[in-house]
Amino acid sequence: MKKNGRFLTGLSCMLVAGMLTACSAPAEQAKPSANTAGTSNATPATSTATPTTQTEKKVVDKTITLAVEAEPVSLDPQNVTDGNSITVQRAMFEGLLTFTDKMQPVPVLATDYQLNENATEITFTLREGVTFHDGSPFNAEVVKANLDFVLDEKNGMARRSFFSFIKEVVVKDPTHVTIIANAPNSTMISYLAHPAASMKSLEALKKKKADPTFNLDRNPVGTGPYQFVKWKENQHVKVAPFANYWNKEQAAKAESIVYKPVVEAGTRINMLKAGETDIITKLPTLNAKEIAEDKSFNVYKAPSLNVYYVGMNLKLKKYQDKKVRQAMNYAVNKDELIGGVLDGYGTVADSAIAPNTYGYAQQKVYEYNPDQAKKMLEEAGMKDGFEATLWTRNSSEFIAIAENVAMQLGKVGIKAKVQAYESGTLFDMLDHEKGTDLWIGRWSPGTGEVDYGIRPNFHTKSFAPDNNNSGFYSNTQVDKLLDEAIMTANKDEAMKKYAEVQKIIYEDAPWVFLHVPDLIVAKTTNVSGVMVLPSDTVIVNTAEKQ
Repeated sequence: MKKNGRFLTGLSCMLVAGMLTACSAPAEQAKPSANTAGTSNATPATSTATPTTQTEKKVVDKTITLAVEAEPVSLDPQNVTDGNSITVQRAMFEGLLTFTDKMQPVPVLATDYQLNENATEITFTLREGVTFHDGSPFNAEVVKANLDFVLDEKNGMARRSFFSFIKEVVVKDPTHVTIIANAPNSTMISYLAHPAASMKSLEALKKKKADPTFNLDRNPVGTGPYQFVKWKENQHVKVAPFANYWNKEQAAKAESIVYKPVVEAGTRINMLKAGETDIITKLPTLNAKEIAEDKSFNVYKAPSLNVYYVGMNLKLKKYQDKKVRQAMNYAVNKDELIGGVLDGYGTVADSAIAPNTYGYAQQKVYEYNPDQAKKMLEEAGMKDGFEATLWTRNSSEFIAIAENVAMQLGKVGIKAKVQAYESGTLFDMLDHEKGTDLWIGRWSPGTGEVDYGIRPNFHTKSFAPDNNNSGFYSNTQVDKLLDEAIMTANKDEAMKKYAEVQKIIYEDAPWVFLHVPDLIVAKTTNVSGVMVLPSDTVIVNTAEKQ
């Protein structure tokens, strides 16, 4: 089971038309360096022409280089689940829909779509005149072939379960295709806007069927503004402009894009300073201010879809009284946690999902109040507090969060002992209830919408090990509203139900709601047009280097 799913004064950013503006040192936005082009005096080579003094302009390398966190797992969008691979794929692939910077679905290879009244079918009108990088056409047959392929168990695609809501794909004509669900499902739209629903060339799929050894992971063929050039193991993935890209207004502007896998954050920072890369992902909060104060760089900060929390096993008697759970929320100073552990790069979690999740409804925060926490513990018969074990992943970030939370809980009498484990081990322990008490969790809905943000963690049918509800929270009203909402084709009605669910969960406090971390990306000032999505994807499809 996947349990994954961060504001600093003077380093604020704004969202303008879906593009993040850059952040720099306090009170002043970084400007492009005047030295992006220069002159040099050179002695001309010997020739029969009359010698002259000449000034030669330096040639500006228009290749954009990204230092990403790790080597991509695959370049097949239907065969990966990690965000790093998605960042590398995004310039090459497109789907019927995509997400805006607010994680709202909008058409791309489709021009329109219609969800029926029962939320069981969605019909797409497809864009005409689109070709894949291999010259083959995009049409309804391609859509069906892609979805049938990922759903076919024998193909072993990593995203097969992601599309398990699909019963059948029906081609109406070359420009119309209908996707039929197994049951009413109003979230189909968001699932089909996810990068996993990107379209691959029908010719590539035919090659795979004809020759099982043909590697789709290493031979990506999409419809995006850039096409695949090469993947040099552990060194880089390179893409170049696609001359026949259908959207001329959004055509590639760089000569090429090179993605370099660099695991160590410190190495990525050194590469940026040395001019060996133009963009680095996952800039540590500790280094963000230093980089932002250098006018050669811009630092982007954007709220993520991640919510960090303290989960608790509600099977244990000590957590069954709601007053105890609410007291724990009052006991933790989230602002202190964000300032001390995240260097200010985050906001307090005011719902079970992050603000940029589609369908989010803000709740009244449990303000830090240790006196109130002690009072509620006393009312619950726990005046002297209790002992607990707090599990966490063994990364420095998670350990620091766990230790801060444990220290704050200790001030109201809850003595939590921190135990760190490798993430796979921790997930296995949570899945199989191997002594589950408290744990530091992180959840992000890959679909960017509320149902997948809430259902896996809070529906009774989502109990571990089948899903993420390792705290065994169960509320019949929550279950009813979630089930009604997903079956409602009327968006406004569905959102009302999801808002009510969030209110109930926040009041029930099955989690200690901690924070939403910021995503932090740094780039050189001579690169523009970079977008950072809340889903932790860096998009450089229209980026340009001066």
